[in-house]
Order: sequence, then structure tokens, then C-alpha cells
Amino acid sequence: MLRPLRRRVPGGARLLPSLRARRGRERLHGARRDGGASHRARRASITQGTSAGRAQRDRVTVRVHFLGSGNAFSDGGRANAAIHVTAPGVSLLLDCGGSALPAIKKHVDPATIDAIAVTHLHGDHFGGITFLVIEQHFAGRKKALVCAGPPSLEQRMRAADQALYPDFFGPVQLGFPLRTLVLGPEPIELGGAHVSALPVRHVRLAEPHGLRVEVAGKLIAYSGDARFTEELVAVAKGADLFICEASYFDRDDPAHISYKQVMAHRHEFDAKRIVLTHLGAETLAHLSDLELEHTTDGTLIEI
Repeated sequence: MLRPLRRRVPGGARLLPSLRARRGRERLHGARRDGGASHRARRASITQGTSAGRAQRDRVTVRVHFLGSGNAFSDGGRANAAIHVTAPGVSLLLDCGGSALPAIKKHVDPATIDAIAVTHLHGDHFGGITFLVIEQHFAGRKKALVCAGPPSLEQRMRAADQALYPDFFGPVQLGFPLRTLVLGPEPIELGGAHVSALPVRHVRLAEPHGLRVEVAGKLIAYSGDARFTEELVAVAKGADLFICEASYFDRDDPAHISYKQVMAHRHEFDAKRIVLTHLGAETLAHLSDLELEHTTDGTLIEI
């Protein structure tokens, strides 16, 4: 009987796999290749999803409404500082000066404001909170109002409440929760935005800070009241919109930056757009000379 011939394989050599085995291996390798393609497709899908998310944020319009654009003395008949930042799911007021409530009610429903971020403890930047709180109580507000700012904000708010309406604050139970938070260099969620505060130079007892507000992938920086220093540069750095005070046109003031100083340092701020607010009489007298955007009560900007 014939027997199959066995091939002898020299030492060190190896036998080639059979055709069937090779075909099976090809199928296995093919499956691996298909899996790699699937992985790449998934990775591409994730990348596309991330890009789509960024594109969606880019399409979101952030509205910055200057309800009050004046200085402490309401030069030009302007209201004290109050800037309303809105986007889908965001309603945040930057500062709420003593004369802000009429300006707020002229342009927006106060009930839509979810939170207030305060730059510093001067009356033209936080003095209107007492009036807003009591007005909202009598308007029937139920949702919480959050006020955030320097470390002494809560203490100063209580002092203002007792000075202005001692017969209301304390004896009367507010119809809505009123909470206070301290802002610092680490962003916190506030009114749907993410807000951080960096120290600036103004008047020490006012605990001055500039704000950085992140909304829908956009960065808004706000000087509050400040003189020019590197701290102010840090506030503005990389902002899509830098809202900067200009109390004076060219006066060298120890507590406030002037328009001429803003112009001299505008490239250091590294902001895509600079808009002037908190305009005093000296600046108002030179409006035709201003080369930067500037606001009036009611100015609306979209970014």
C-alpha cells in the first residue's frame, strides 16, 4: 500500500502552512483590518462630534446689554454700572450700582436675572442690590438670586439693607432664597456662566477685582474700576470682549485708567475687542475723539 511521502525539513527551517490554513489566516487578518477601520471610524466620529460641539458653541450668540454705563456721579445722566450677559441658559448681571434698578426695568424683566457678579464694594457697583432684592420680593419672585463678589460682599449688603430698610430686612421673611458667594481666581458656576475674579488696583477698602466670564466658549473680561497695572492686563488677556472703564480721557488718576492709557496699552491687553464703559464727564466731552467702541445706556453687543 502506498503511503504519503513525508517531507524532511532541514534543521532551522520551518514548514509553510497549508493553503487552507493560509486562507483562514487571511480571513483572520482581514477581520483585524476591518476592526482597525471600525476603530478609526469611531475615532473620526468622536473627533467630528467634538468639532461639531465647538461649532455649536461658536454659533451661540452671547448678548452683552449695557443697562447702566455711567460713573459714580451719573455724568451725562447715565445710570450706574449694570451689564446684563445672556445666552441660552445664562442670565448674569455684572455689577448693580445704586441707580441700576430703573435702568434694569427699562430694558429687561428683573425676574429673569439669576445672579449678580460684583467687581468691588463701591455704591455705584453694588448699591442697587438692596433695591433689586426688595423689588423682587414684592413682585412675587420665588427662584433664588445669587450674589457673588469680594469677601466682604455679604457683610456690606447687610449693612446697606439695615441702613436703607431696617423695617423690612430682618422682620420680613424674603419670598425667595438670597445667597452670597465669594469670587476668586478659580471659576465658579454663576447664573449659567463660569466666573472668576482677579485682584486689580483701585481703592483697597473696596476689595477691587476684575472679572473673567466664560459663556458658550466665549470669554468676557470686565475691568470694574481699576488703574493700569499688570494685574489689569491679566484680567483682559485673551478675551473675546474686554469691557474697560474710562472714567477719564487723559487724566492720570491713582484709582482709574484713562482712555489715553487704554489706547497706549491696548495691545498688551491681547483682547479681540475692547469696549469702553463707566464714562465720566471728561471722557464724555471727547466722544468724537474716541477710537474705541464705547457704550451708552441701552447699548447691546453680540459676540
